[in-house]
Amino acid sequence: MKRKFTLVAILFFALGCSQQRVSSQGQKPVSQATRAETKNSPPAVGMKELRDKLFTSSPEEVGLSGEDAEAKVWGVMMEVAFPSGIVTLISLRDGTASVYTNTGGGIFGGYSARNEAKRFVGEAEKHVASMKPTKSFPYPEPRRMKFYILTRAGVLTAEADEKELVSGQHTLSPLFIAGNEVLTGLRMHTGQSQPTKP
Repeated sequence: MKRKFTLVAILFFALGCSQQRVSSQGQKPVSQATRAETKNSPPAVGMKELRDKLFTSSPEEVGLSGEDAEAKVWGVMMEVAFPSGIVTLISLRDGTASVYTNTGGGIFGGYSARNEAKRFVGEAEKHVASMKPTKSFPYPEPRRMKFYILTRAGVLTAEADEKELVSGQHTLSPLFIAGNEVLTGLRMHTGQSQPTKP
């Protein structure tokens, strides 16, 4: 029951994000490029543009520097499809964490879940060998979860059925759990309470 509740918590948090405008949080400011790209776009379009741009950006272009920019793995993305939309979670090596939906809501560019975000990237490093390189970046299908690992050599991907991941039996389950810890950190920062059991 507890693992099933974890996926419900993701949905609860995402629905909360979709009810508000995109906002930054923590200490890291939103870049001027990000503001310019989303200024004249509807929220949902702006979120997709930001997501797609991340796949073709260098670590330096997203604000990383030093060891964070030079690392083999500099970011990781986890996406899950619900009937109400797609939830995208992104963590960068410096501890930046972002979450948003394809309907336009979210929180991005902050350090409020810094330790969890760093652990998520660290866990992603353990799964590099089992992922495939990709140059296409589709959203997951319903009841599927998709992971993208951002490396200096390109983007790697893998996906799995949400039930397998939540059960803890899939090889990617540790990566899912690490991503869920980032969501928990973000949810605590925004003051959203735990959902009640369905």
